[in-house]
Amino acid sequence: MAGSNFNRARLGSRRGPDRAAEIVSGEAIRVLVVADQPVFAEALALAIDASPQLACVGVASDAEGARRVCGEASIDVIVMDAQLSGGDGTDTARSCLEVVGEARVLLLSEHPPTAAMVRAAVDAGASALLPKTANLASVVEVIPSLTDQGFTTDKDTVRMLCGPASTRSSGRRQQEQGALTRRERDILWLLVNGIDLQSASVRLGISVNTSRGYVKNLYRKLGVHNQLELVAVARRRGLLEE
Repeated sequence: MAGSNFNRARLGSRRGPDRAAEIVSGEAIRVLVVADQPVFAEALALAIDASPQLACVGVASDAEGARRVCGEASIDVIVMDAQLSGGDGTDTARSCLEVVGEARVLLLSEHPPTAAMVRAAVDAGASALLPKTANLASVVEVIPSLTDQGFTTDKDTVRMLCGPASTRSSGRRQQEQGALTRRERDILWLLVNGIDLQSASVRLGISVNTSRGYVKNLYRKLGVHNQLELVAVARRRGLLEE
């Protein structure tokens, strides 16, 4: 979808005139969403608007649109994709903060955060970096607590920053690996390597319904809710490492 069609500013459009009055009076935290995936952006905007503390006043799909909304509307918090197509999220965050200097920035990374990514986020002036696999409720809960002095991230990122996995972490991985059946590990390996479920079923010589059953077992055992989370957790925990 072209940026010109997707970018737009809105004020109180989802909650009616009373909500608009709350936003103008400053009673609600005004949030700008910047993401180039329309479905994700809309879902996040809805989750933000559902909170009595927050209001989504704009959605943009690229850096240009984000800067334009920052210049047109009062923004308290920017929730931004760290991997925007056609530009880097940290650079966009920095340029937006030049327009709205007192705003807080929460970056969402599609990839597991690295130490370099965390440093770049801090240097750009961001107040938080979370994986995009975090559920929307968790993202919304973080927004009101953002400050310019602190930095918020998830536990897995903290563990990564603290150094190599400990013996205890290795033992946990082995325990999780042992909890998976051979067929579940086969399905997981194919999904992690970008093979869709139908193709995976053909490769393994089983029906799609049977494959779905294995995937449901994986969701339950690893405590995830969708395939994106499943792949991210498998990679972070090294479940396919020998």
